[in-house]
Amino acid sequence: MANKKRQIKKFQQSAAPIIFVIALIVIGGGFWVRGLLDHVSRTADQPTTQSSQLSATQLKQRRFIRKLATPAVRVYHANRQVLPSIVIAQAIIESSWGDSQLFKEANNPFGMKGSYNGQTKLYPTAEVYNGKRVMINDYFRVYPNLQAAIVDHDTVVADKFVPAGTTDYAVAARALQNNGYATDPNYAAKVIHVIDAYRLTRFDTTQ
Repeated sequence: MANKKRQIKKFQQSAAPIIFVIALIVIGGGFWVRGLLDHVSRTADQPTTQSSQLSATQLKQRRFIRKLATPAVRVYHANRQVLPSIVIAQAIIESSWGDSQLFKEANNPFGMKGSYNGQTKLYPTAEVYNGKRVMINDYFRVYPNLQAAIVDHDTVVADKFVPAGTTDYAVAARALQNNGYATDPNYAAKVIHVIDAYRLTRFDTTQ
C-alpha cells in the first residue's frame, strides 16, 4: 500500500509541469481566439464596400418593417379595416423608411393632414398639381405613438378611401389613388410595387 502511494505521488509530481503547460496553452489560445473574433467583428462593422452599405440599408429596412408590422397586424385583427400590407407600404412611401421629419417628430408615418385630438404641426410637403410637383407648407396630425397613428389612419382610410374589409391589396391601392388619398398620379403603382418587392402580404395572413 505504501509503495502504491509513493507511485501515485511520483506520478502527480511528474504530471504537474505538463498540466501547467497545457493550462497556459488553453488560456493563451482563448485570448487569441477572442482577439480574432473581436477583429472580425470590428471589420464586419466597417462600411468599406458597397455590399456592406447595402446590407446596412437592408437591415434598416427590415427593422422598419418589423416596427410597423406588429401594431399594423394587431390593429387589423381588432377592426378588419385596412390590410397590414397597405399600412406598411404607405408608411414606407410616405415616411421614406422612417426618415421623414414628420415621422420622427410627430409619430406620423402616413402623411395624415389635419389634427389629432387637437394636436397639429406645420411641415413642408411635396404635392402634385396639374402634373407639376410643388412644395407647400401644410398642417399634419401629431400622434402620441405609432399605434395611435395606425388606428387613426385605418379609420380615416376605411371611411373615405378604401371600403373596410377589402382583402385585395391591389384593389385597395387603386382605391387610395382614385379617391384622392395622394396627389401623386403613380401612387397606386408605388404602393403595389413596395408590397410585392418586400412580400408584405405575408402580414395579411398572420394569425
